[in-house]
Amino acid sequence: MVISRKIGILVFFGFILTFFAGYYIESILPTEPKTNTDTFQYIIDAFQNYYYYDIDDEDVHEAFIATMEATVNTLAERSEDPYTRLVATPLGADPSDDEKFVGVGMGVSAEEGKLRIVNVYPNGAAAGLLYPNDVILGFVEDDVYQYFTVEDTQEAMFEKLAGELGETKQFIILNPDGQEQVIPITYQEVLTPTVFEKTISDPNIAYIKINRFAGPSELSQGTAAIFQSILNDLENSKLTGEQATLILDLRDNPGGALTALHNRGSQGISPGITQQLLVRNLTQPLFTMVPKSGVVESFYGNLSAPKAYDIKILVNEFSASAAEVLAAALSVSGGYTLYGSPTYGKGVYQNTIVLQDIRGVRYSLIYTEGEWFYGDGLQNVHTDPLEVTALDTEGIKSLELPIYQGVMVVDHVYEALGAYQAFFNYYYQLEGAAKLRTDGYFDEKTRLIVAQFNVEFEITGDDLGLATARKVHDLFQIYDQDITYDNEVNAIIELIHTS
Repeated sequence: MVISRKIGILVFFGFILTFFAGYYIESILPTEPKTNTDTFQYIIDAFQNYYYYDIDDEDVHEAFIATMEATVNTLAERSEDPYTRLVATPLGADPSDDEKFVGVGMGVSAEEGKLRIVNVYPNGAAAGLLYPNDVILGFVEDDVYQYFTVEDTQEAMFEKLAGELGETKQFIILNPDGQEQVIPITYQEVLTPTVFEKTISDPNIAYIKINRFAGPSELSQGTAAIFQSILNDLENSKLTGEQATLILDLRDNPGGALTALHNRGSQGISPGITQQLLVRNLTQPLFTMVPKSGVVESFYGNLSAPKAYDIKILVNEFSASAAEVLAAALSVSGGYTLYGSPTYGKGVYQNTIVLQDIRGVRYSLIYTEGEWFYGDGLQNVHTDPLEVTALDTEGIKSLELPIYQGVMVVDHVYEALGAYQAFFNYYYQLEGAAKLRTDGYFDEKTRLIVAQFNVEFEITGDDLGLATARKVHDLFQIYDQDITYDNEVNAIIELIHTS
């Protein structure tokens, strides 16, 4: 059950990343479908010629998409492969890259005749205006309300989200309390860095976070080049001696492009992160990859001597794929310690084939290509988990972001309430007898804390309603983005100071 949940979260993360509002790319790859369209067309012709009901272009379009989905899902399920899937990515005239995109800054999921907001970027145009579980019903255009309908495909709804830099759109929003309103939002450039640094007050400690791994493209240097630039700056400032330490954060990193880890000796692109951090040892590769052909490809470091400073790596259960490859190389080959919680355990890797571009949406096949190994070339993270030193996980990073589903009042049980109770325990530092239960029952103690919170932020009443929930969301985002509230980072800093 735990493994299934982890797989679901990893795939869901990839899904949401695919559909960030305004995340559009150029069509630069072949667009011919790789399916057997002769059989498909034969069936369509038969329906159009002999079927009792009328078949229009929209019906044919939906049938073709369903055919692709069924083919991919059936083959993946029969192989018990949760990672192979069909992915739909909106296309647009304005290309973007892995470090930024033009949009409002939110993740959405398609439902029948509407788009539900799943998450909102703290630095995006939608921040403070839209919230998770709000629903986009449509747009107001030239003073005319244009609502989505049940006949609208997800592609049609996603196309409506496309916008240009500086353009303002009128969103028709339905909040969880059933209130409908029109919210104008101006499209802007939203930063989504694959790698970045944050300042640690200690002059001998540096911090780099890698969110995911992206290769170089026409529009971006790629994660490896950005990492190299950040590392070079830090090595000329903080990382200057044996007392220095680099904290490398790989938590919640689902993986990504191999070229960010190793450039395979290619000319003209930056060395991969493993090449930048680890020595070259021809007797033991950092990791190996084994595709269906069985031809083993080994990857090595590039340094002549280890770094003068220490490296401590943070991982968790959502560090997967390429993030685990980097963690394994640093831990086993580099001798650096991993901290946090055990990694995901994804011992296979994927590749991508573009299938076809249809009506502004690119359909691609992400398929499992092979397995990867670390250490002596026989260890796989699926069966041989990486050794990780546990840390105190209490604090904001251990909490789930509360998602509002409607007004909550005393003496009732709500599935969503537990996350709010946990946040109030954190916010007010409640311990012992003062600590709130977190099972979702709205008892008197919870009511008093909610009332206290509402008074603090000039919100009327002692119910947990929309205004309270949105203030909690805003505060949660502030704490989550501020490294000084990160208990695991603080624990590593304390460990460095006491060692």
